[in-house]
Amino acid sequence: MNSSVKNILLFIFLLFYGISFSQVLEGTILDKNTSKPIASATVYLDGTTISTLTDENGVFKINSKGNTKPDLVISYLGYVTTRVTNPFQYKKIKALLEEDSIAINEVFIGKGPFTQKQMMKAFRYHFLGNSAAGTSCKIQNEEDLYFFFDVETNVLSATAHKPLKIINKHLGYEVNFDLVDFEVKFESRTLKPLCAKSSLFYGTTFFTETAKGEKVDHKRINSYLGSSTHFMKMVANNSWAKEEYKLYVDKFPADPNEYFQVTDTLGLKKIKILKDPMKKVQKFNISKGLTEITAEKGKFEQKKDFFTVMYHGELQSAVDFNAKELLVDQNGNYSPFNGVVFGGYIGALKAGDMLPADYSQNLKKLP
Repeated sequence: MNSSVKNILLFIFLLFYGISFSQVLEGTILDKNTSKPIASATVYLDGTTISTLTDENGVFKINSKGNTKPDLVISYLGYVTTRVTNPFQYKKIKALLEEDSIAINEVFIGKGPFTQKQMMKAFRYHFLGNSAAGTSCKIQNEEDLYFFFDVETNVLSATAHKPLKIINKHLGYEVNFDLVDFEVKFESRTLKPLCAKSSLFYGTTFFTETAKGEKVDHKRINSYLGSSTHFMKMVANNSWAKEEYKLYVDKFPADPNEYFQVTDTLGLKKIKILKDPMKKVQKFNISKGLTEITAEKGKFEQKKDFFTVMYHGELQSAVDFNAKELLVDQNGNYSPFNGVVFGGYIGALKAGDMLPADYSQNLKKLP
C-alpha cells in the first residue's frame, strides 16, 4: 500500500463548523515544519473535474458545484498527498502538509520470478482494462511504478511514488490517479490473465477533459451504462425496469424487493441487504477417510451464492455484497468501497472506463 495518501485528521484543523453545507469551501495550506504557505498546491474534489490552485499565501477557494460528497484532496510535489473526508460541513480548512520522506529504494527490495516488462503488462491489463477505453489509455510516467510478486501468496502488488498521469484518448480525459493500493491474486506462480482469482485497486482521481463533441459523448455514455456506478445508482433509486436491469438468483428471475431495502439518510440512499442469495446444490456423502464421495440421491442443500444481474438483456455481471448496508450518493458512488465485489461484465471494467464521479449529473439524456 502506498503510504503517501493519508487521512490527515492529525494535521488538519477544521474551523468554524457549519450547520448546513456550503457550496464554496475556503482554506489555507501550510508547511507543517515551517508554517510557511505553500503556493500552487493542487486542491481538487476526488473523482471530479473540479479543482483549483493555492495562491502565494497558500489560500484556496473551491466551488463544489453541487458536489458536496467527494473527499477534498490536496497534492503538492514533495509532500504527502492528503485528503479530507466530508469537507463541506466546514466553512474553512487549515491544512499542514508533511514532506514526503519515502525513499525510492524503500518501496520493494529483491528480485522476483518476473521481469519489470512482464509485470508492467499485467498491471496495464488489470488496472486499465482490456476494453476499447482501457486499451486506448497511456500512462505517461510508467517509470514511477514499482512492482513486487510474492511467490508465497502469488500476489502481484504495485505502488507509485507519484500520481499516475493517464491519457484516455477513447473517453477524452487526462486522469491524475494517485494510486493507494493495487493487488492481483493469481492461482499459481503466473501472470496469465485467465489465472487471476481476484484484483483490486483504489486511489484518488482528478479528471481533465481533453475532448468534446457528440462522438466522445457517445463513448462516455457507453462506458457509463452497465457500469458499477450505473448499477448502484439504479439499485438506490429502485429503478430496475426503467434502467433495463434484471436480477437472478440461482439462475431464476428474482424480485429485487425481496433482497434490497432502500431508505433515505442524510441526503444519501442506504441500501440494506435483506437476505443472501442462495442456490440449491447436490448433497454429498463423504467417507471418514475422505476416500469416497458419493451423491445422496434426491437430497439437496442451500448454499450462499452471488447475485446475477443482466443489463439490457446482454451484459451479464456477478454481484456479491460483502457489506450488509451501503450508502450511495446521487451519482452512484458508494461506501464502503469494498462492500461489493463484481464479476463478469462490470468486473472487467477497470480504470480505463472510469468517468468523473459527477458524470451522471451531466447526462441530459440517454440513448
